[in-house]
Amino acid sequence: MKTSISVAIAGLAWFSTYVSAQPNKDLYELQERCVKRAAEVFEREYGSAKDATLFNYENHYSARLKKCFFLEIAMSYEREEEKPGSKIMRLFDLNENKEYGTFVSGPTESTPLACVVRGKNCQSEGEWRQLLKPFMED
Repeated sequence: MKTSISVAIAGLAWFSTYVSAQPNKDLYELQERCVKRAAEVFEREYGSAKDATLFNYENHYSARLKKCFFLEIAMSYEREEEKPGSKIMRLFDLNENKEYGTFVSGPTESTPLACVVRGKNCQSEGEWRQLLKPFMED
């Protein structure tokens, strides 16, 4: 009798471990798919850019929101002086191509020309990054 209870407990422990591992595997696959999709979009849109603008991106799969986010970053430079020019950042839901936020700063302005995330205005890049946290971090 004790042997069958031990076997039953071991079986339940194995089953619960297997079941809890499945969501982690699914999450990992969704995160990897988000990484690949973001790299493909970045290469297609900005891979051949050869002007005075540098492009970069960040991506994050939000398990809570079940969305792949793509943060597009563009920085222009004054060619002659190699000083920073403007900076434009836009946050998108990559699969729905829906824009969630925009940040635009000019070369001389102390406050951004545009700073908004989902209808909330902000006054600095630091504030903008704080508003992005629910989308870019879990």
